[in-house]
Amino acid sequence: MVYYAYIKQSTTDFSFRYLATFCSRAAADEWWRVLSTSTKYGNTVKRIDPQLFTHDENTANAADSTGPGGVAADFMNKVMFSWLYNKDNRVWSVMPTSDFTDHVSGNSFFIRSKACPDEYWYCPLGQDSHSVYTSRTERTRFFVHIINGTPGTIMIGSDRIAITLTTVDLSVRSDPDSGALFVSKTSEQGLTFSDLLHGFLAGTTLHRDGKSLDRKEIFKVHAGEEWELV
Repeated sequence: MVYYAYIKQSTTDFSFRYLATFCSRAAADEWWRVLSTSTKYGNTVKRIDPQLFTHDENTANAADSTGPGGVAADFMNKVMFSWLYNKDNRVWSVMPTSDFTDHVSGNSFFIRSKACPDEYWYCPLGQDSHSVYTSRTERTRFFVHIINGTPGTIMIGSDRIAITLTTVDLSVRSDPDSGALFVSKTSEQGLTFSDLLHGFLAGTTLHRDGKSLDRKEIFKVHAGEEWELV
């Protein structure tokens, strides 16, 4: 699904304002990572909000970043920049509103199924060997952060991450044989942010004594379902 962002000139309210249309939200975050870590754009382009950026056209025009030889040339066919009217014009292009959680490294999140938004990750500490499940009635908040990264960085798919409980120093990892998730003193090796969003699968509902426990085990797999942070 396409994703929109405004880009405003930082030195004036009058001109050089753009509407950026990305092929996806992930592409927008990856484009931002490239610009924010480049010498040319790193000190001039600012991310005010997930859908609002500023740039200084006199120093580094963000809309030029994807052109031939640009620092983000790989994104040429992943984003389109539309030049908006200047301030004193009456016509204004308004982008659709979005409601989502920003993927900021070091923040705490609930993790839920995108297909079944009422199913959340849940870790009932002190029971069942610290396993991690999905539940429709309970939920656990987790810290998600880039390993050896700077807090506040916007996470992208290739980042190596750790998922930890907010209450105790335990991290989510998978059983090497079954793939089932549990929490441990050590984190999952090689886990990426893309794995979190697409690499886990909920199993069947667990029962005990013929009654539903309102829980499903979660497994790490090669092609899982979609999850989101809230």
